[in-house]
Amino acid sequence: MCPLGFHTGLRWGELSGLHRHRIDTRRSRLFVVEVNARSGIKEYPMSSKSRREVPLPPHVLEALERHIHRLDLDAVVFATLTKGRAGRLLADSNWRGQTRWPTVEAAYYFDTDGEQQIVPHHPPHSMRHTCASWLVRKGVSRYEVQHLLGHESFH
Repeated sequence: MCPLGFHTGLRWGELSGLHRHRIDTRRSRLFVVEVNARSGIKEYPMSSKSRREVPLPPHVLEALERHIHRLDLDAVVFATLTKGRAGRLLADSNWRGQTRWPTVEAAYYFDTDGEQQIVPHHPPHSMRHTCASWLVRKGVSRYEVQHLLGHESFH
């Protein structure tokens, strides 16, 4: 889920509401149409600009294909795994508390001096900001970043 978030800039509701049939592996694209909201799956994202087609980098597509190959076409891509509750929609609060934060707390990296460091605690939305920063650093125009992230404007 995180590599997809970092490389596409999808919002939490777009990631957790993504359905298998919205991924076009042949064209390396996904389509943002549904979102996971507190009330369940909603057909229309935040605005007309939010409904969009997003390219998938090859390494993200490869990982995604390994994840989705056994899913039914109408299944959500990311669902609960808990025994007896598997396949349910993810809830942001549960996912953060039971998956994201424990994973981040157990993770570390090595800095330039080779010293082990704790991974900083950033909210899931920071994946979206990271994606935008990476795109701008690669020379992608602000207008195109706006389109890829589904923003109303680039300000």
